[in-house]
Amino acid sequence: MARMRASDVGFCVVDGNADVIADNLVHRIRETAVEMESQVNRLYRGRQAYDLTDGTKMDLDKAIEQLNYMARTLREIRSEQSKVVYLQAAE
Repeated sequence: MARMRASDVGFCVVDGNADVIADNLVHRIRETAVEMESQVNRLYRGRQAYDLTDGTKMDLDKAIEQLNYMARTLREIRSEQSKVVYLQAAE
């Protein structure tokens, strides 16, 4: 199964639901981040006490890459918002 990226999906929101989607996404990210933070901190505190297997290190690298991609995408969405007014005025 091919991995779907947000930029490959195309237009998926309309004016009426963009804020709802963004609010839901922010809420889910915050909720999940709180749950994950304690586990990340546990790994961090024990980082010199044990070795991770090569497979686990690869999985962490993939997770970091995915989180970075999502953060870049969200930053791009935010930066494009100043241009939305001009597009709406042109229509």
